[in-house]
Parts: sequence; structure tokens; C-alpha cells
Amino acid sequence: MVRSQHENLKNCYILASLINNSIRRANEYKYDDAIARLYRCFELIAQIRLNSRYKLNSSDIDTKILLDKGVNNEFIENLEKTRENNKIRIGLIKDFELLAELDDDLGKYFIKNRDRINDLTYKRNNSILAHGLKSLNNTDFNKFLELVENLAYKLDKDMAKFLKETTLLNLI
Repeated sequence: MVRSQHENLKNCYILASLINNSIRRANEYKYDDAIARLYRCFELIAQIRLNSRYKLNSSDIDTKILLDKGVNNEFIENLEKTRENNKIRIGLIKDFELLAELDDDLGKYFIKNRDRINDLTYKRNNSILAHGLKSLNNTDFNKFLELVENLAYKLDKDMAKFLKETTLLNLI
């Protein structure tokens, strides 16, 4: 899977494997670890879409592509203000905001669910495996998993297949 020449296919299998791994960790009652993995999935979903559909890399945003795609000048100017060492690097929230600017379904979903997403990411950011000392629980995990799965299915129509093929039982 990870040696595939088809970058999107490879990335979708990696994403599915990470989702399944987070479920395994939650089944072991390791919710902080499980949610840390889901957070990476959340980030990866945006990165996959930006790269596969728009040829954009979160670690080095090409504003010429944004101009060609008709992204709002004010949005681009704000990105330009963050340029450092001749690169514009954006994180998770800005990835999804950029997708919204590109009128992408994932970005629209993010904007529509922003309050819920902010709550989930706040909890993750204050967890022991991120920046705080709080422990997360099964309810937090299930809410985050629902978010990630919704986005994953929007990312690729074959996500159910990828998830099934990367379950531990299928790999043995």
C-alpha cells in the first residue's frame, strides 16, 4: 500500500490505517492516544485534499495557485504575512479555511461544524499527550471519531473499502 505509485491511493490507505489504529487504542481504553491519532487523521485529510485536488502543500503554499483558483485576495494577503524563509506554512485550521476558500466540500463541512470542531480540538489540545494535563474519555473519542469518519468519507468515496482492508484482522 505505502509503496503505491498512486499518491492519493497510498495516502487514503495510510489514513484508513491511522483511523483503525485509533480505534484499537480506544478499545484498550487509551483515549488520549486514540484521539492524538485522530487529530493527525483530521490534519491528514485536509493535506491529502489540498495536494490531490489543488496541488497545494501545507508546508509551502504557492499563492500563484491560489490566485489562479480565485481565492479571496484578503485571504492570500493574510497568508503572505506569515511567510518565513520564503515559505508559507499553514496548520490544521488554516488548511480547512483554505479548503473553504476554494469552495471545497471538506472546507464547507468544516465551516458548518466549526463550533463542534473547536470544542473537540480544544479538548485534544488540553490533553496530556498535547499541551495540557487533562485526560480524555470514550465520549470524547466517539465524537472525534465521528468527525474524522465524516470527513474521510467525503475525502474519498472508497474510504469504507480502505478502512476494511486495513483492519488488523485483514492484515494477519
